[in-house]
This record gives sequence, C-alpha cells and structure tokens, in this order.
Amino acid sequence: MLHLSRYLRWLHTGWPAGTVEKLPDVREDGTTAVSGVRVVGDLTGIPLLKFSADTGARAIHAILSEPDFAAKRGTADVLDVAIVGAGVAGVSAAIEAHKAGLRYALYEATQTFSTVNNFPVRKPIFTYPTDMVPAGDMQVTADIKEALVEELEGYRKAAGVEPIPLRIDRVERTGGQLRVVPADKDSAPVPALRVVIAIGRSGNFRKLGVPGEDLSKVTNRLHDP
Repeated sequence: MLHLSRYLRWLHTGWPAGTVEKLPDVREDGTTAVSGVRVVGDLTGIPLLKFSADTGARAIHAILSEPDFAAKRGTADVLDVAIVGAGVAGVSAAIEAHKAGLRYALYEATQTFSTVNNFPVRKPIFTYPTDMVPAGDMQVTADIKEALVEELEGYRKAAGVEPIPLRIDRVERTGGQLRVVPADKDSAPVPALRVVIAIGRSGNFRKLGVPGEDLSKVTNRLHDP
C-alpha cells in the first residue's frame, strides 16, 4: 500500500511538470513597456499567418503616424526602423517600411520565412479567418506549404526587400536611443528610432552535443519520410 501511494503521488502530483510559457507583455496594438519597441506576429500569442502579416504591416503604419517619429525620421546614421526576424510578420513590416521610404533594416538569423520553410513537405495550410484581409500588401492565399513559400517569396522579391543575415542578441536603450545589439561581438550595435520584434515562437532546437550531429544527413525537424 505504501508503494502504491508513492506511485500515485508521482503519477498525479510528483511528475516533472512544466511551466506555462512566458510571453512578452504586449498591448493589443503591439506596443510594449519599452517605448519604441513593438512586437508582431506569433510572439503576440496568435500563431496565424494572416494575423502575422496584419500585425507586421499595422506596426509600420502606426509608427508612421507617431508625431515624435515624424520629427526625427531621417536622422543621420540612425535607422528609422530596425526589424528583427524575416518571417511573415517581419517581411510584411519590411514591405510597408520600404513602400514608405523609411531607412530600415531587416535582420534574420537563419533563413527567410524559416518557420514556413521547415513545415513538412506538402503540409496543408489553413488561412484562418477565411474572411480576413490583412493590412498591407502581403496576402496569404496558398493552401500547400510549397506554394505558400513561393507566394511569400514573391511578395518579398517584388517589394525589393532583402534581409541582412545577422542574429540579434538584444535591444537596449542608451542615452534615450534604441540600439539593436548583434550576437556577433565583431558587429557593432545599430541605433534605431523604432524596433519591431518579429522573431516568432518556434525557437532554436536543442542539440545533444555529440559527434556527428552537424552532418548534412542529420536533421532536428520533421521531414517527409
């Protein structure tokens, strides 16, 4: 009986439970407690393609309407907008920034549309809500992974948006100015009037630290068998 009670305790109350994933404290319009920093896309807590495109575009539209931004826009050696993450939300934001003639930079640590590119082969795409039309130029209509990648890349290339391959470690405020700080210690921090965080929620997979895990035949994601 003692062993049974110990087992039941482990089964129901003692097993290693996880904790609720922490998300950034983001207001409905994407603004945060850090003035000038907005969060868009999956990181807002709504993992839907149309919402990602919508929040990215709306972030730039909102920034353009801010009086203090208009007054400082075009400051020498300072980006108008730094966009971190070249997924659906980040590229949508970059397209709108490009259209508006802003001095912007789009940073991506791995590959453009990384989350979508790493979907399984021929994964069906559900573009909910079906009647929603996202703000901005990027629209999502494809219903299969490969067609979606082609569609998204088509928007990016047509707009002339090119991401900078660089991993951003953090955003900091120095002397009243925002700076995006690269993980690469040889790369200098970049000052910006506004920062849009569009890094998504998929994160980086953990490795075991064993010989051979970096070989081309080894994968850490789901692939078509």
